[in-house]
Amino acid sequence: MAMRTDRRSSTTIRPISIDQSLLSRDGSARFNFGNSSVLCSINGPAEVKLRDEKLDKATIDVIVRPLVGTTGTKDRTHEYILRSTFENVIQAGLHPRTQIQIVSQVMMDDGSIVAAAINATTIALIDAGIPMKDLVAAVSCVINKDDQLLLDPTALEMENAKSIHTFAFDRTSSTLLFCESLGLFTEGQYFDCYELCNAAACHIFEEIRGAIQNKLREEY
Repeated sequence: MAMRTDRRSSTTIRPISIDQSLLSRDGSARFNFGNSSVLCSINGPAEVKLRDEKLDKATIDVIVRPLVGTTGTKDRTHEYILRSTFENVIQAGLHPRTQIQIVSQVMMDDGSIVAAAINATTIALIDAGIPMKDLVAAVSCVINKDDQLLLDPTALEMENAKSIHTFAFDRTSSTLLFCESLGLFTEGQYFDCYELCNAAACHIFEEIRGAIQNKLREEY
């Protein structure tokens, strides 16, 4: 099995680092896949504008801030991904007529940034004490020009890939909560990517659990 430019095997995730409670918000977290880094903050449940108020549940507002420049189409797409993923996970019915705001800031993009943003959001919601039905973990992989699957791709690997796949799963049953597949691939390759990312998500959940336990030990 060929080694990658960063000396990983094709099925190895880059080193993960997790930091919590970094900002003066209700909750915050930073999640890194190697050099790829996303900082997420949570505000709320808080007062919501009347036009956005929902009588039976909280309004989920998502803002994605790019590394540089103003918000573009790519950021709007990422906002939609985060909103649609976490609207199904946050127990919004416990806080009607309020707003829960998710602010996702890309600190550095060296690939797999959507997966990093989803993972950062999960941890920030935990840090904020927002009730959730389950935890969410996301992983990306690509199929390169040699039809080899590469887990947790770098920006260069994504740029040179035939197809790019990102999956998000819940912890309890490994239910698929989000999937995005771009490029050319066969049905068999899709399911190979699915299985690889599903297995890798278990490692992400272990990292999240470890980070939360370490924080609790430090506090108590």
